[in-house]
Amino acid sequence: MRKMQKTLMLVAAAAMALAGCSKEDVSDNALPGSGTKATRGFTAEIASSRTTLNDAATRMKWTAGDQLGFYTDVETDLNVASSTYAEGATNFTAEIDTKATKVYAYYPYFSSQKDRTYENVSLYIEDAQTQTEAGVLNGNMVGMYASATLAEGQNTVLTFTPIASLIAFNIYDAENNGDAVKSITFTPAGGEKLNGQHIYNLETGETTSTGTKESATVTLTTPYAVPAAKPAGKAGYIYLAVTPKSYAGGTFTVVTDKNTYTFETTKVIDASNVYAPITIPMNLSKGETTDYSGTYVILAKPSTYFALASTNKNSDKRLDAVAFEYNDNDASLIVSDPALVWTVEKNGGAYTFANGGKYLAWYDNDNYAKVDVDPYNLLIKKNEDGTYNIATEENPERILAKNTSSQFFAFYKGTQTKNLYLVPAEHKILPSITLSEDSAQLIFDDETEHEVAVTVADATTVVAKAYNEENGTTECNWLVTSYADGKVSYIAEANTTYAARTAYIIVTATNDNGDTKAVITVVQGFSGGATYTLSNTFVAKGMASGYGTVRKGVSADNGISWTVTSGSNTYVGTNDKNKSKCKLGTDYAKVGVPMGYTADQTQVVAIISESAITNIGKVIVSGDTDSHNPQKISLVYSVDNETYTLVDTQDYSKADGNTWEFTVVPSAYYAVVMQYSGTDYLRTNNLKIEYYSAQ
Repeated sequence: MRKMQKTLMLVAAAAMALAGCSKEDVSDNALPGSGTKATRGFTAEIASSRTTLNDAATRMKWTAGDQLGFYTDVETDLNVASSTYAEGATNFTAEIDTKATKVYAYYPYFSSQKDRTYENVSLYIEDAQTQTEAGVLNGNMVGMYASATLAEGQNTVLTFTPIASLIAFNIYDAENNGDAVKSITFTPAGGEKLNGQHIYNLETGETTSTGTKESATVTLTTPYAVPAAKPAGKAGYIYLAVTPKSYAGGTFTVVTDKNTYTFETTKVIDASNVYAPITIPMNLSKGETTDYSGTYVILAKPSTYFALASTNKNSDKRLDAVAFEYNDNDASLIVSDPALVWTVEKNGGAYTFANGGKYLAWYDNDNYAKVDVDPYNLLIKKNEDGTYNIATEENPERILAKNTSSQFFAFYKGTQTKNLYLVPAEHKILPSITLSEDSAQLIFDDETEHEVAVTVADATTVVAKAYNEENGTTECNWLVTSYADGKVSYIAEANTTYAARTAYIIVTATNDNGDTKAVITVVQGFSGGATYTLSNTFVAKGMASGYGTVRKGVSADNGISWTVTSGSNTYVGTNDKNKSKCKLGTDYAKVGVPMGYTADQTQVVAIISESAITNIGKVIVSGDTDSHNPQKISLVYSVDNETYTLVDTQDYSKADGNTWEFTVVPSAYYAVVMQYSGTDYLRTNNLKIEYYSAQ
């Protein structure tokens, strides 16, 4: 790489990860080439107004291995690599078409730019930057571009313009605690994005990119020993390259070998001038320090909660994500599974996360996670919304996250569920309950006593009560329940209505550490006094092609059309490639409210009547021939097409179909809602839904 004068060195930009373009993207302004190449020489400079960065030096100093990338106004000169710079050289050379009259250059050269033109070159401002030592800017973190008319008989001078602005941190500690700075992170306020890929027109310098990352970090290879007094010169500067623009304040996080310091500001940070570094002095004694030491469950919430476990049953290179119930309110939890409780201990400015004598760690430079016998340092950053990012100290762009489509955690660079919850928790032995059966079907006039065997451990008391709801809100008035001698006994009254009904027996075992609950679902059939006539039918067919799009006006039957929130032809649901698109969406989230399904929760699909149906008392779902079945299926209805009420949720039965019999509603909109939460995907084929009116 190249370096500037010793006090402040400038080099051009970061490593690139580029998306290819078609070769048809040749600029409309490009000329046909001659087919003959000539060696041209180039001298590189920085725009004169940049001299504040290199103490009035206008010439750059390069080092061995540097290369430029070139385009010209000839269509065949696409991403031509310059000569590789050698120590002591005075310029670069490149093989340029003899018909070329203008040249466009960028640094550093990257071979994958061949399918681009000078009008859309990709340059990066990295969000994970490095600096060897304080006072020495790593120029690789600042990309540059230039254009010029080719000079005849002499070197063409290229005057480069940087794509990034610099923040220079001047760190000191009035209390002189002996800290050494390891890294500094800038997180703009209000979710403002910065850094990442920027697409540039090398001729005009125009770009529409304003940043894609939530924060940017510079890490020192050699930690900086913080002085007690604020340095007068630049010898202690730590530099961070950022997207040039004005930021409405933000948070600066300084990690040292002893602590983590947080500085928040609401002052505008005007980083719009790439030629004028912003100097920010920071007195560590004024920073806020937080010690996160303690025991926690680590939760991700893509839609429902999952806890990080120390086991790797779901992937041998990653750690398990275990479904976890949390009410969003409890300040602390008692957890009976020891694999879910992590001990967080401060280690300098970082933390270790331990479970069962082993430590959470990243390895093999990939999307992996493991537990290891050796302590491993992680960084904790609190977000504005109260969630946390947990990153590796050795590579802060590697952040612990739950995979969006699979049941495991790992350290990722890409988009996964990385905003995590640290909920204080304590591992204690809670009671355990094992039921011999968890559901029962009764005929309408069954008034005999039934028993369910219950095995309970580590409990001091056990009670059983019947409720109308699974959460135990209202006690049931038709099912009498008791617990004694390892058995739950229950007796139902005869059902004289025209609708099946459901009660939930909640068995609660308690000890000094808390309680554990188990549920027995009892469904009683109706008396059979009603007769039914087929009224309306939905058949999955003719829904057009493609997945992930709402289908309206599907399978009109007897004047009724249906909306399918995800489907294609005879399929309701999606395929593996498009399963992230299988969701209700904002317009139809209302049908998922009774079951707690959100607009963005994946693997949920609904078939909704577009107009009201009268006197329905029975619904049958059948005919599915697919193998990627839903797990749960629910029937809901609404009298106003806005607020939906749950009839019942059942386990999906492909073999026998699903049937609901219920109290007749004179006129209502209906929706059948299916849900899947595993690692496969949700799809039905040739599904049929029949609506029967009661007579």
